Amino acid sequence: MTIAVEAKRAFGPRDVDRLQGSLGRVFRTLAGNVPILVVSPWLSQRTQELLRKEGINYLDLTGNALLRLDNPTVIIETQGASKDPSPAPRSKARIQGPKAGRLVRMLVDVSPPYGVRDLAEAADLSPGYVSRLLDPLDDEALVERNARGRVESVDIGGLLRRWAGAYDVFKSNRATSYLVPAGVSATLPRLAILEERFAVTGSFAAVRLAAVAGPALLTAYCDDPAVIADALDLLPTDQGANVVLLQPFDPVVWERTSKDGRITYVAPSQTAIDCLTGNGRMPAEGDALVQWMTDKTEAWRLPALSALCDEVRV
Repeated sequence: MTIAVEAKRAFGPRDVDRLQGSLGRVFRTLAGNVPILVVSPWLSQRTQELLRKEGINYLDLTGNALLRLDNPTVIIETQGASKDPSPAPRSKARIQGPKAGRLVRMLVDVSPPYGVRDLAEAADLSPGYVSRLLDPLDDEALVERNARGRVESVDIGGLLRRWAGAYDVFKSNRATSYLVPAGVSATLPRLAILEERFAVTGSFAAVRLAAVAGPALLTAYCDDPAVIADALDLLPTDQGANVVLLQPFDPVVWERTSKDGRITYVAPSQTAIDCLTGNGRMPAEGDALVQWMTDKTEAWRLPALSALCDEVRV
């Protein structure tokens, strides 16, 4: 059995493209459809995802491995370190915090192409910050840029999951938990008649677009949880909550909302990240929503930055 081995001291998402390009053609010319095995000290989850997608085997020294051979039939898959045990010094912006979330939301919500200055103005960020953050996103093949740095395409699901590594809906936002003893089925209509600003997220927002199961936890952003809790007769609780009110990590949660009757919902991208980082069955709801978003971009994604002036605000 012949296996072509590509051993590198460092191997990242962009190297997958190179391997499939000129080097892959060399392998195929020399040995037909010979299996390829990438070996490196550590492979990120994003790199593993791309290698798996391209049918390329991999192995790193922490135990992350995927080996699938046809003749003889061999399937080996193991999981190692999720973080680099020997990270290189950081020189680029990290994909965490409110500013990063604001840029990720813009990249996901609006179809490219767009340049750094256009993105910076639309997201109320400095061009320098946007440029620094786009660099790691480009390195991880989460965005594609042309020679002048203009963003040409965005990996919607990959970018949301990348952000999920540094975000938590119940920790990044200020969360207050409540209990409605009679259940939440009647709480949503009551929420709709309040004068206070709110926007529903989580399970009740996701089920409208990609149903997984009947939602059990009502999660909503608001300015003052105490006011809403008093109006709806919610009981504060540390256990068994079926309502969670969130004070936003950033005003971006109010951007690109939509209305269904008198009920305001956050944008699909915000719903997705909130579900992906939630508890119980919320991550499964987030996965289903991300798949819907990927398949139905025309149903929710703005066609250009110029369309931002038409968005619904609350």
